[in-house]
Amino acid sequence: MSHPSPRPDFFTLRDRAASFDRGLPVTSAILTRDAETGEIPAAKVRQVAHCCVRFNETLDAARSDPLDVARVGMKIPEFGDGSPTSAPWPETCPNPQCRPARHAVRSELPEGGIIQMVAPAILPEG
Repeated sequence: MSHPSPRPDFFTLRDRAASFDRGLPVTSAILTRDAETGEIPAAKVRQVAHCCVRFNETLDAARSDPLDVARVGMKIPEFGDGSPTSAPWPETCPNPQCRPARHAVRSELPEGGIIQMVAPAILPEG
């Protein structure tokens, strides 16, 4: 999801955006759409991998790391098999001591989508 913003401190990275508010970067929806095609991949594992890559790109752009993330909110269409969303998490955040908490809520997503992420972070001063 990309959209223009009137705020000068807003940055956009491929298919999602984030804003800063007094040292608190907050992502907009990190979706599962393929950056090249704009389509949602049919394979669940590709959707989740795409979200994880975009999550890390957002942290990099904010000059942040997973330790700064307060919590990752995950919107999913239904509860059940959590393996598609859990399997890539150790690779996304390799240090178990720095993995942010995750919280899933059921939500309506774009057709075919299985996950959407939102992640507020708190940056250290300085």
